[in-house]
Amino acid sequence: MCYVIITSASLLWFLCSLVADMLFAVALVTPKWLIGPALPGANSRSRHSSVGIYTRCKMMQEKGFHCGRFDLDGLATDSIVYPGEWKAAMFFASLGFALLSVTVLLTLLSCCRQAAFGKSIHNLTACAQVVAGISVMLALFLHPLGWRADRVQRLCGQDSEPFYPAECSIGISFYCGVIGVLLTFVAAGISLKAESSNMRSRVRRSVEAGNKLVCIP
Repeated sequence: MCYVIITSASLLWFLCSLVADMLFAVALVTPKWLIGPALPGANSRSRHSSVGIYTRCKMMQEKGFHCGRFDLDGLATDSIVYPGEWKAAMFFASLGFALLSVTVLLTLLSCCRQAAFGKSIHNLTACAQVVAGISVMLALFLHPLGWRADRVQRLCGQDSEPFYPAECSIGISFYCGVIGVLLTFVAAGISLKAESSNMRSRVRRSVEAGNKLVCIP
């Protein structure tokens, strides 16, 4: 018989994992890791040239201000166009995002099933979340290693080098990744509390009473 057990800890675990996953998605797809100097005649921050892991925004003669991808051949794109460090960052960021997306589903599954293949779903999910956090943290470290690339020097100036963006500033996408990593590690810790809360005597008494939906604050 299936029981759905919802506690404040399990709900917080789910929300924390979901928000972290959304932040990873924002960091992955938006071209706001580095923000260049203001363009001539620009009056708002949206008109700053910028670059992300695989996308960029810049002023083009024919299209005007245009945002798009520059990894036209994926990871096989020439390293002059797509720095090798950013390819590695893309791999680890995608891996972290995929893992965390799976754990978001597992947090929901844990409400009605406590174990799978003889292992605690909470513990398995926590381990996967730690791996996801480490993967995205590696991506956050690898991206600045590519700031010596020609693409970055055209955007930020010839003085740009690893971990020094010269005339550029760090964009919102990078900070989304940082906050997402912190929330991922917090979620992994909350999973242990969520598991213990599901084992409380109040939960057990509600299940023994025949309640299929158990909500405990």
